[in-house]
Amino acid sequence: MQQARIIKFPEHRKEQTNRERSRVNEGKKGRVYSRGGKLWVDFYYHDYRVREPSGLKDTAANRDIVRKQLDLVKAEIEVGSFVFAKRFPHSNRREFFAALEGRTVKVNPKEIKFGAYFKKWWKEMEPGMSASQIRDYTCTLNSQLLPYFRHIPFSDFNQVLMKKFLAHLKSRRFGDGKALSAKRIQNIFIPLRVITKDAFLEYGWTELAYPFAGIKLPKGGRMRISPFSFQEWKILMDHLPEWYRPYFEFAVQTGLRPSEQVAIKWTSIDSRFIYIESSRVRNLEKACLKTEESRRCLAIRPAIAAILEAQKKLTADFQSPYVFINTYGRPILQDKLRELWERVMTKSGLPYRRMYETRHTFASWALAAGESPEWVARTLGHVNTAMVFRTYGRYIPNLTRQDGTAFERQFNEEILRS
Repeated sequence: MQQARIIKFPEHRKEQTNRERSRVNEGKKGRVYSRGGKLWVDFYYHDYRVREPSGLKDTAANRDIVRKQLDLVKAEIEVGSFVFAKRFPHSNRREFFAALEGRTVKVNPKEIKFGAYFKKWWKEMEPGMSASQIRDYTCTLNSQLLPYFRHIPFSDFNQVLMKKFLAHLKSRRFGDGKALSAKRIQNIFIPLRVITKDAFLEYGWTELAYPFAGIKLPKGGRMRISPFSFQEWKILMDHLPEWYRPYFEFAVQTGLRPSEQVAIKWTSIDSRFIYIESSRVRNLEKACLKTEESRRCLAIRPAIAAILEAQKKLTADFQSPYVFINTYGRPILQDKLRELWERVMTKSGLPYRRMYETRHTFASWALAAGESPEWVARTLGHVNTAMVFRTYGRYIPNLTRQDGTAFERQFNEEILRS
């Protein structure tokens, strides 16, 4: 068998290139070298090694150009006039060396993209957020903000961009063809404003115009309330499973928000009051309520005491810390409760109402019975009576009662008549 002949190719070109680079650096401080076909510089500054790309291809002419620039850098270092960020404006070590020089680096907004800044911002801010804030921010950023803004630099953040983003949100549709609600669009803009404002402040971009000026977000139309009449409520109660009947009886007696009611624990109740101190949203407990006025205590009237006593007997076997639980002994999930509500509303044959109408039903019944709007506002957790007059004005016949006794009497009278 004939043996294969191995041919050795000459390497004189490679050796020549190395010799040329060596001659460029001969007797010089620092060096110019090739990496990936491009020229780099290598020198020491403040006792730290610096290796930065020149961006030029490795040619004889470019080696002379880069060498001269490196000689200038070394000369500036020796006389104390060297400014790292000026010579290497795109280096990721600008801030590091600026701190050593006692300077502040002015970051160009063209260089900072929303996605990169958010990653840094989130790492610093996330430890101080509540579980609900983390959940809400994560959802909004991953589903809406990052897909749209991730690769856009802050230099492009202006009113036109925000108007385009607003138009994009308005045009979005869910699988059932529904558009994003006005409230949802408003909530999407909240983290966008916060992150943008923090970036502008952190980097001192005072020359940039505020991108949200003049942006008019959609306002949700005020939903007309539709409280139950007492007879309608009695029909609905007859169709509810026995396990969940106390929950809804309690809701219409107190006017609590669903998120507040599912969070009530037995430790929040004493012989006279129920203390509303937390809420549960998406199965996460929140210590912060909707407003400061939402943190309140409700007097335990006889009807409420009867409901609580019945509930305690109903759930005794589970020994749950929560007052209202599902049939498995776990805290009630609002989504599951809403599904139950919709089934019961369908079976009852009544005109459909949202589950939130239990709150409106309490307020309208109390006001119609003659209770003071101030008492109703405090019970609902409103800041003042403005919301009560605006929402329930047609149910206010007089201002004679202040303690819930009129509501209690009317409710008992209706029970006796039925």
